[in-house]
Amino acid sequence: MTGIRARTRRDGQAKVPPPLDVHAHIEAEISSEAVRGLGAFVFAMTRSLDEYALVSRRRDTRMVWGVGTHPGGQDYVASFDEDRFARAIEGTPLVGEIGLDGGSAVPMAEQTRTLRSALGVLQQTPRLISLHSAGAHLQVIRELHRTPVEGIVLHWWTGSADLTDEALRLGCAFSIPPVMASKSLILDRIPSDRLFFETDHPFGDRGTTGRRKPGRTTDVEERLGERLNSTTIEMRHLHWANLRKLVLTLGLLHLFPEDWRGVLSDDSLRGRNAS
Repeated sequence: MTGIRARTRRDGQAKVPPPLDVHAHIEAEISSEAVRGLGAFVFAMTRSLDEYALVSRRRDTRMVWGVGTHPGGQDYVASFDEDRFARAIEGTPLVGEIGLDGGSAVPMAEQTRTLRSALGVLQQTPRLISLHSAGAHLQVIRELHRTPVEGIVLHWWTGSADLTDEALRLGCAFSIPPVMASKSLILDRIPSDRLFFETDHPFGDRGTTGRRKPGRTTDVEERLGERLNSTTIEMRHLHWANLRKLVLTLGLLHLFPEDWRGVLSDDSLRGRNAS
């Protein structure tokens, strides 16, 4: 992989967008002031349709809430309803988190029925999808073969080299938490234009330096920058460019709040993807 050059303004100074975190867990009751205080743009996951209902009327300017059904909880999976899911995603560009979990107490057959139902809806109504695959990498790949969808971002992927290659052939992208950013040899197989950064707060940012909080993707930028021979600023630009490309490909820009559209519409992000 080669270094990634950052575009500059006419005055010669690089335009640096705010930090971007594509997967974090945040309490539904967080105040608007606390969201602004994060100083970042964040994709916030929900674990159930009921939890999404609690946040669906929020108007956060820098946080987008995903419609989720986490496979790790019996109540989350049992309460899934396809029609309700389809209605919920009408108001957001983001689905998350959904998927399969090999360590969950929820029977795999029940998890699979729920995921198949959600993917069926998403074939007709594309969204950005943060997909859980812990302990079920092969099963997730099989489901994506069975029901191909666009917009998949594999959250905290730890599958084998062969399964990673297959995920790439299926068009998947990958979101990397700090705990994975310097340890996984799988990263060498992933093109830079398929990389996204996450904290998975409060889980995936354990062991990081400084204050742990949603949106603090500095550690990922630094560690991946070392692997790609790029600066943290260049990695920040790359991250936003990757999101811009996916959002425009899926036709989802209109579903983002105004502050997001301002960054994603910046033509200086065009052409930053490199591998």
